[in-house]
Amino acid sequence: MIYKIFLIMFSLWIIFPKQRFVDEIFNEVKVSYDIVYGNAPDLPLLFLTENRTKNIDLTMDLYEPSNDIYNDRPVIIFSHSGGFITGSKQADDIKLLCEIAAKKGYVAVAMNYRLGLNMLSHESAERAVYRGVQDGSAIVRFLREHHNKYNINPSEIFWWGSSAGSLIGLHLIFLDENERVESTYGSNFSPDLGCIDCSGNNYLHNSKPNAVISMWGALGDLDLIDGNENIPLALFHGTNDKVVPFDKGFPYSVKSAIPEVYGSALISERFKELSVDHLLFLEEDEPHEYYGTTNGQFLFGRSPNEFWNKITNESFKFLNKQVLKND
Repeated sequence: MIYKIFLIMFSLWIIFPKQRFVDEIFNEVKVSYDIVYGNAPDLPLLFLTENRTKNIDLTMDLYEPSNDIYNDRPVIIFSHSGGFITGSKQADDIKLLCEIAAKKGYVAVAMNYRLGLNMLSHESAERAVYRGVQDGSAIVRFLREHHNKYNINPSEIFWWGSSAGSLIGLHLIFLDENERVESTYGSNFSPDLGCIDCSGNNYLHNSKPNAVISMWGALGDLDLIDGNENIPLALFHGTNDKVVPFDKGFPYSVKSAIPEVYGSALISERFKELSVDHLLFLEEDEPHEYYGTTNGQFLFGRSPNEFWNKITNESFKFLNKQVLKND
């Protein structure tokens, strides 16, 4: 009987072998830490104005399958949560997602981006997002410049963000240079932040990722979405999100100086108006980061909950379709 079961299992393995980018086909992951992808002016921890900055290196960790011989690998950039105040590439969820992605055969990149937000200033909030977009542009351009070094396909650079990291990814694909908000040009108390693609490094490449996964993210303006901006998009959001509203509202559910944002449901509605294909997953009555984290951390001994597998499974299915389009 045991022999027959073994034969059946072996036959199924032959008929349905594990697939790269779908299944975890690698057991070990190699990580290269603190790769510098750019350098840019950073704010101090506490600030009232933005006149005092200090240039810092922008760093990333690169996860890849050990002993991988594949030369044309898609890459996923993972961008952490934290409200542009806290967070890093070492967040629990980001590290775990990178490990899973690398075991499936992707190159996974965990990025740091510049933080700094004055909660009492409308302009500061806009500038915080814009600096993140500039850093997002810099890392995409860096990866396209060095695609041979890291054995990645420059046409398969995907963005996967959580909360603030999703705001960066969404604005990166939709914000054009002529759509910059006034505050990013500076004032007597804040320097001009410069163009989207002229911060961080000098590499001249398209800075738009080839697909975006947004978990509990939002946009500052739905009019940024144009009919020709049809980059594949997957959106995840809980309908009881008090930090980033799934429809329209103020972050943290408090009317303050921080501007209103438009969440996943309204981004989806805009896509429908433009007849652009996308995916929307709304979880009824679920809160912010509903797969089990707070600012990316599994606190108090918590681990990923039942939504973790649902989100990751749907996300990797979505990305695999993008890879198959290029094959």
